[in-house]
Amino acid sequence: MDSNFAFLLPVMMLIFGCTFLIVGRFGSREATLWGPGYLVAAAAFCVPLVDGLLGERRASLVADALFLISFVFYGGALLARFGQPSRLALRLGFAGAVYAGILYAVLVRGSIPAEFLLDDFGCAALLAFAIVASLKRMRHAADRVLVAVSGLVVADTVVRNVVFVFVVPSYGGHEDFIASQYAFAMQASASVLALVFALSALAAATFDTIIAHRDAAERDPLTGMLNRRGFDRLAGERKGAEGAVIICDIDNFKWVNDTFGHGPGDEMIRAFAGILEARLPEGGLAARFGGEEFVVFLPSTPLVAAADFANRVRLAFAAVERKPAGGITASFGVAGASAADHSLYEQIARADRALYAAKEGGRNKVMVEGEPPQDMSGPRLYRSSQ
Repeated sequence: MDSNFAFLLPVMMLIFGCTFLIVGRFGSREATLWGPGYLVAAAAFCVPLVDGLLGERRASLVADALFLISFVFYGGALLARFGQPSRLALRLGFAGAVYAGILYAVLVRGSIPAEFLLDDFGCAALLAFAIVASLKRMRHAADRVLVAVSGLVVADTVVRNVVFVFVVPSYGGHEDFIASQYAFAMQASASVLALVFALSALAAATFDTIIAHRDAAERDPLTGMLNRRGFDRLAGERKGAEGAVIICDIDNFKWVNDTFGHGPGDEMIRAFAGILEARLPEGGLAARFGGEEFVVFLPSTPLVAAADFANRVRLAFAAVERKPAGGITASFGVAGASAADHSLYEQIARADRALYAAKEGGRNKVMVEGEPPQDMSGPRLYRSSQ
């Protein structure tokens, strides 16, 4: 084994193993599996450095076991990433069967080629199983890169063994292996692929961790809806899109909180959010801006259709009898896009003024900007003020 490789691989894998464990502390389950996998692999690559203490045969068997264990972790990390069952018992059983074959090859047959063939193909099979199980669950570019690199690791293992064991045999006994082209190719490819493999896995795990924390920061914890930050980001991604804006506000909410406490008030907010999201058309955005106020953006929707949507939500919410507060209603303000608007918030401000008019007009109403408040006891058509 080249001395540079001998020291490079364990150190590199140790660093990545520790990095994954740190990422795992931020909620990435897959990182808690990548980490031990790389640490075990680091230990496996360290074994040849101490084979004088263990003896060549014993050191080789220890390294074989550690490599199989590391790939059990790698496969588990892939399965965890893509939400697949871990099938740990099956994978451990397979690894155990492979290791039993390795023991026979070493202790009975004394065959180094058979030992490394079994170990390499066992590791490749453990990873290939996870790849196949995960192919249909890829969500974005980070997933595709990770699966592609995992496939390269499997392909490298298979091709290397076919070439150096069957096509141009390069070693026989232990001493032949140390000086063989196979040993050099294994260390060289392992150095490159271990680095790329770790970086792709780390990028994917970190990407998901960032997305999860961003999602938590952009979601209202009470309702699970977007909060103002999340609404701003998603609306900003649709810059240039026009549509209708609806401001919704639960009527007499302060009275409910003051009279019955925050528990019933929170239940009322959750109930309204559920009704709103259940009726939200595809492509629409709904967010809780704070307290009992909600904002809806319906792209490419005329005022008539937006007002009809608001009225259906109003009727559904008012129809629910809530104890101990009794019947509670909501008011709505609707505004369309204007050529003079410099941002969506100018449209939101007009919808807010319409909401205020609905409140002034007696509550439990839908007010379209520029029109008088309506009782709207049932569905009706609306005149656009544009």
